[in-house]
Amino acid sequence: MNKRARSMQYRKSIYRKKRIKAIVIISALALVLLFALFLIVGTMLHNKASEDAGTKDKNQAQSTEQTENPLPEAKAVGGYALPLLLDGSNFSERLAAIPSDANAVCISLNSIDGTLLYRSALSDELSHLKYDSNASDISTAVSRIKERELYTSALLYVPSFAEQNDLLKDVYLTSWCSVAIEALRAGVGDCLLAPRSATDEDVEKICAIADLIHEIEPNAMIGCLIPDSVISAENSEVLVAKLDKCFNYLTLDTTDYKADENVSAYVEAKISQMQMQLIYYKMRVLLPYSSDTAAQQEYIEIAKKYNVSSWLVKP
Repeated sequence: MNKRARSMQYRKSIYRKKRIKAIVIISALALVLLFALFLIVGTMLHNKASEDAGTKDKNQAQSTEQTENPLPEAKAVGGYALPLLLDGSNFSERLAAIPSDANAVCISLNSIDGTLLYRSALSDELSHLKYDSNASDISTAVSRIKERELYTSALLYVPSFAEQNDLLKDVYLTSWCSVAIEALRAGVGDCLLAPRSATDEDVEKICAIADLIHEIEPNAMIGCLIPDSVISAENSEVLVAKLDKCFNYLTLDTTDYKADENVSAYVEAKISQMQMQLIYYKMRVLLPYSSDTAAQQEYIEIAKKYNVSSWLVKP
């Protein structure tokens, strides 16, 4: 009996050792698997974190790039007045009279009251748009200008800011966006919007016009003739900065002088008052027109005197 008991005891001992060995092996394998799983999960989390960081950095870089390079800058021009319509001469004669050393011309798409100076297809659809009975197709005029290898900047008055009915006002403002785009598609290099009747409170609407044009025509080059009300406002610097973000270029108006004023003195006073902004924002200057060649050159020289590199003569 004792021998049999000792034999059973021995077998139990062997079985116990085998179980312990198996438990140790299984535990070791489990630890190895857990460690491997830990490494895999850790690597995945690391890669995900790196990817998220990379995406964030990329988005930040894109955002910074968009902030630093909002809209393409307009080219520097010296644009002589070239009226589309003028009693006593035809367009070809006026174009031929542009100085041989000129690099650009400035045409006016409409008169101050809004009458278009070219035949517009839009007037067939929009009853409030009228064009002069003597007007011709704008694409023909632009083609002739290009034959002279001249750049075309087009002045567009936006008189609808004087409209009292706010519902009609927005409709009319939108229609001027269409006129600007029509001219750009016809080949003009840029379009200078002149919201003369606007007040400093209309800056948001002026920017909305620019945004709409850029939305419809992303490559549109458009400028803004800064209203005097914006320049004289208490928060003028803020308003000008806001306009600068919406337009490809800004322009200082030096043509709104009174009949009894000395034109040269008026031009110089306006430019000297805004010299720092002119340089900082790389503005253009809209100069008065004079049939007197000497007087016209004097206005241009005043602008150059104050380091203005880009100017237009009002048609």
